[in-house]
Amino acid sequence: MAFANISEELPCSVCFEVFTMPRSTPCGCYYCRACNSSFWCTGDMSHCPECNESFLTAPKQAAGEDGGSPAGPGDVPCDLCEGNRKRKAVKSCLVCVASYCDAHLKPHRTVQKLKWHQLINPVDSLEERVCRKHNKVMESFCKEDECYVCSVCLKEDHVGHHIVSLGEEFKFRKTSLQLVKIHIDNVMNDKCSMVFRMDYSMTQSRQKEQETKVEANQAFSVVVAAILSKRAKLMEVLEEKQEAEEQKDKALKRQLWLEIAELRQTSVKMEEVLKTEDEFRLLQNLPSIPSATNTKHCYTERKSLLQVEKVLRAGVKIEETLNKHMDKIIREVLQGDEEEEAFEEQQTGTPFDDELGKIQEQHAVKVTLDPNTAHPSLIVSEDATQVWDGVFNRNISDNPKRFDSLHFVLGNEGFSSGKIYYEVSLEGLTGWEVGVVRESINRKGVNWSLTPENGCWTLGLYSGRCQANSNPPVHLPSIKKLQKVGVFVDLEEGFVSFYNVDTRAQIYSFTGCVFEGASFLRKILAFWARTRIYPLFRPSAEEESAPLRITDVRSVL
Repeated sequence: MAFANISEELPCSVCFEVFTMPRSTPCGCYYCRACNSSFWCTGDMSHCPECNESFLTAPKQAAGEDGGSPAGPGDVPCDLCEGNRKRKAVKSCLVCVASYCDAHLKPHRTVQKLKWHQLINPVDSLEERVCRKHNKVMESFCKEDECYVCSVCLKEDHVGHHIVSLGEEFKFRKTSLQLVKIHIDNVMNDKCSMVFRMDYSMTQSRQKEQETKVEANQAFSVVVAAILSKRAKLMEVLEEKQEAEEQKDKALKRQLWLEIAELRQTSVKMEEVLKTEDEFRLLQNLPSIPSATNTKHCYTERKSLLQVEKVLRAGVKIEETLNKHMDKIIREVLQGDEEEEAFEEQQTGTPFDDELGKIQEQHAVKVTLDPNTAHPSLIVSEDATQVWDGVFNRNISDNPKRFDSLHFVLGNEGFSSGKIYYEVSLEGLTGWEVGVVRESINRKGVNWSLTPENGCWTLGLYSGRCQANSNPPVHLPSIKKLQKVGVFVDLEEGFVSFYNVDTRAQIYSFTGCVFEGASFLRKILAFWARTRIYPLFRPSAEEESAPLRITDVRSVL
């Protein structure tokens, strides 16, 4: 295959036949091996029959044995060099379908018939570039069939197809690969960044876990200390009460013994007087009746100071309450897998049709607006279901419930347990914010820390960008035609979810929410304290903007 094109195009200049084992001369011409040997042995002064260049000595060396470095591992060897000492190729010819060392390449640089051949950097497997059907070099690429084609293929099988040169396709593919590489590098960088964030998060998580352990131990220590303190106090009160009762009994006993002694003496005297038979003496020595005989003392048998059943019932109640709250805290700790699944569903945009339908059917509540909480520029409709921003503050009375800086309004109804769901229409709004907040949220002054840590779980649209107001904020992908948002709050499990009602897909979910708004310690101790959660709303701060509307919930089930 290496000399196929040479044999077809250039006959031997000596025998005028097709080349048989072609050899090259120093002048760059080719001859058959036998013709080369017979022609150059005729005399000392010889010339090339092709180009008439004269030589003093016959060039009897085999082509490729002079000049150039030997081909090493990884090099492309010259196809014309014979034996084991092949030279390193410097170019490959796409027309000859062969690779040449520097010496054998000389004809392509000097012979006019060879100068039009296309030379490239040396490559292996040049045969792969030859069309097997037509034995021609494939110099073009068919865009439609995604294959290499030769000049004959263009005329037979690819007429009318989009054909480009290999160089053009090479540039196109190379540019495409560069773009793909940039994308891969970006993805790789994102993944590396994620790994770094994970390492940092793991470090922070370990630190948090240690802090939580310390705080939990402190909380339990406080609980245990409180219980032990109450137990010690109860024991002390019981002992003091018992001691007081015993002292009263002892005092009464002393008094009784004194009276008994006095009565005993009187009894002895009377017995002596009763023994006499002398009437005058009896009347003369009659003893006086002691005061002890007129003294009456009341004594009742002491009952138990405290019924044991009351202590047992109190202990059982404390245990039940503690178990209830600890079970809730443990569930929050075990919610990691559920949070990950929710995050994956959120990222992939998995629809929640059935789930949202169940939420709408089972947990929809009636929500209205509380005008007493509305910022002075907000106008609430008479039925308390719509609110819009009048831009300018109205002259209305202030009260502790009203927001005076942030353009918010709360719902009339507060919730402290169970699950709630309501929907808000955002049609025509260029900016908005919806969600839930704790009753204790700061309503005076500018508070830029309205995050879950401060009792605020909201979703909003700011300058055309949708954002979940976590810490730090989470920028969500653009949501086209977001006309209605559903807000679902589970106060027992501790999460707040937002849904695109029209597409029935979850937008974002806050998990592990602490609605009590306190530390781990307060979670343990505040058995009876329940914080109320209120819906929050903010319409567009633009004049003549459409109102934000609370709509009736309609289930698809």
